[in-house]
Amino acid sequence: MTYDRHHIPQFGLRPARPEEYPFAEAIYIDAMRPLMLQLDAWDEPMRRAAIRRSFKAADSCIITLEGRDIGWMQVTQRDADYNLAQLQLLPEYCGRGIGSRILRDLLHRAACEGRTVSLSVVRTNRAIGLYLRLGFRMIDPDATPILDMVWAPEGLRR
Repeated sequence: MTYDRHHIPQFGLRPARPEEYPFAEAIYIDAMRPLMLQLDAWDEPMRRAAIRRSFKAADSCIITLEGRDIGWMQVTQRDADYNLAQLQLLPEYCGRGIGSRILRDLLHRAACEGRTVSLSVVRTNRAIGLYLRLGFRMIDPDATPILDMVWAPEGLRR
């Protein structure tokens, strides 16, 4: 299949199963290692323990494309907030608009329900530009190495 950067491939989301943790962990480690190494903050045993503690299959979906598992996302609901805990894609699927589409769908759902969306992101992650374009704002722009960001629908913005 050839890739046209103006065409966003149709992807699917399906509920994650507990036995898919190794898939989620592998994508997480591959994505986080280079970002944290740039900050001289990579501790692999600590990161593996953190993802093991935070992975909740009940709050997670596997992202699929043409029958292949290509990523995962985890969204938890807290009061009037959705927390996007994870959104990871295999490297060869990054930059194709899939993550943008997933985020837009989540923001649309949140807007319809009058909820905010929060997330935390490593300061060196290029996805920060996407988050800003979609209307997320930084809670503390000077925080390092992790930035907390929040998005609010029109009626809830301050």
